[in-house]
Amino acid sequence: MKDTQLYSDAETSAVRTSIENYVLGNSAQEQKRLRLQASFLEKWTEQFLLSAGLKRGMRVLDFGCGMGDVSLLAAKLVGTTGHVTGIDRDVVVIEKARERARFESRGADIQFIQSDLFDFHRPRKFDAVIGRYVLLYQPNPAAAISHAANQLRSGGIVVFHEMDLANQIRSCPETTLFGTMQMLVAETFRRGGFWTDLGLHLTRLFLDAGLPWPTIKAEVPVGGEPGSFIYQWMTETLRSLLPRIEQFGLANAGELDLDTLVARMDAEAVASRSQISGPLQFGAWSRKL
Repeated sequence: MKDTQLYSDAETSAVRTSIENYVLGNSAQEQKRLRLQASFLEKWTEQFLLSAGLKRGMRVLDFGCGMGDVSLLAAKLVGTTGHVTGIDRDVVVIEKARERARFESRGADIQFIQSDLFDFHRPRKFDAVIGRYVLLYQPNPAAAISHAANQLRSGGIVVFHEMDLANQIRSCPETTLFGTMQMLVAETFRRGGFWTDLGLHLTRLFLDAGLPWPTIKAEVPVGGEPGSFIYQWMTETLRSLLPRIEQFGLANAGELDLDTLVARMDAEAVASRSQISGPLQFGAWSRKL
């Protein structure tokens, strides 16, 4: 793949505006939610990274690193002979990531840099570019993938972990409180201008970015048992989204009653012996020619 620019100045500006308007906000509560989310996404992200070929000694770029969860995971996988660079435009989360790396890093050396994704360039190319839940926030995801690939050496790996919020996997029973809340999350993202079913389009996006046909794998979070992680995940996501939910006129705090939502979803699922499916998780990877 050649280093080509697939995005215009207007599209780059739109990317920056989209990230500035991050639908989940950047409160202390949202930072806590991200840590919770990372704790149960890690097993799938790790599986995708290893399947893509991430290994010891690699130089890795985490594209849109946030608070550093994927960077820390990559550091463990590439080991002490590897190196990880995480970039994010938000200086607050970059400082959080640096603080975490000082206390939590158990593998490669990690460097966190505050930078817009499209402004980042390094003369020395990376062995892998990775990212989780980054592309759905980009007005032009193919341009983002192309820019990621431009940071790679020939033969380097591009790996993204994304999801499909818009199309629910069937649960049993089919109608659940959890499912209703998932539809609310998806609609809030949609009205915020984000691509809620992006996970279904990864093959086309990789090809549009000029990469070879990607490998795609998928996993489904499944809950329903008493105390399932999936209830807290949904509730904390709604808590972060509440300002936007109210802004869009979709619901209000009183109607959602978030302080009791975990218990209500749990009780309903136990009473109906539910098997609840969460958003489909996709891993996509390809190698730069």
